[in-house]
Amino acid sequence: MNLKIILIIIALANPNEKEAFEHYISQIRAQYELVGAKPVKYPVNHVVMGEEKPDFIMVVEFPNQEALQKLFTSEDYKKLVPYREKAFTDLKVFLSKRE
Repeated sequence: MNLKIILIIIALANPNEKEAFEHYISQIRAQYELVGAKPVKYPVNHVVMGEEKPDFIMVVEFPNQEALQKLFTSEDYKKLVPYREKAFTDLKVFLSKRE
């Protein structure tokens, strides 16, 4: 049985770091593609519960655990971390598995 790994991202972009945000997003998309991950971005239109509205929620489906590990341990991803840290004022990331 090959479990797919689901990465759920809830993000609030830093309005003062648009260049870092654009760089990070363009590069992470390329990294997802390299490992066979499929991202789907959802804009948030309305907050039902809670105080703060994130800019977007993204769900990324990885074909397996190895693909996730390959992404997060790659040198190319490690180079993106400083951009990620500038690009978001709040970033929550969750993992799930499914068949």
